[in-house]
Amino acid sequence: MKLIQILIGCAALLFVTSVQPQTPDTKHFDKDGLSFDYPAKWQMSDQSTQQMQLVELSQGDVVIRIRSPREWLKTPEKEAHARKLFQDQYVNDFATQLEQAGMTPKRSPVTTQIDGTDAEGTRLRANLDGQPGGMDSYSRIISVWDTIRNSLKVEPPPQPKPSPSPKKP
Repeated sequence: MKLIQILIGCAALLFVTSVQPQTPDTKHFDKDGLSFDYPAKWQMSDQSTQQMQLVELSQGDVVIRIRSPREWLKTPEKEAHARKLFQDQYVNDFATQLEQAGMTPKRSPVTTQIDGTDAEGTRLRANLDGQPGGMDSYSRIISVWDTIRNSLKVEPPPQPKPSPSPKKP
């Protein structure tokens, strides 16, 4: 059995990125409040349900999963429950799979940036027959208000262009 190197970016419990200019090398995903740019050569699969947005990006052996519950996390208790369900359980299930395959996964804390702020995560690494692999899983709760506030722009209204005056003979 060959261990496939997997990078799983459980990018957020609510993950919204700011729109950046798209180039020929990137594509843009924007659906139901979840938006991000990704490399054009990567494969994208939207496996969303009524309860959760689930988008999977893949390129070779690398897989990135972005999960976002559709229910608004109104209280700190709901946020903690969502983090335990989506982040902690996900990492624990992956570690169990590695252990069942005879590997000894090593856990360590890891941090990345999501929407301009640190997102805490867990790194799992294991070796099988000298082949390294594992996953990184991150989560960050992003308030809708923060998203609106950070992207809000107020510009003056467009000025009407003067109409040309008719030429007199």
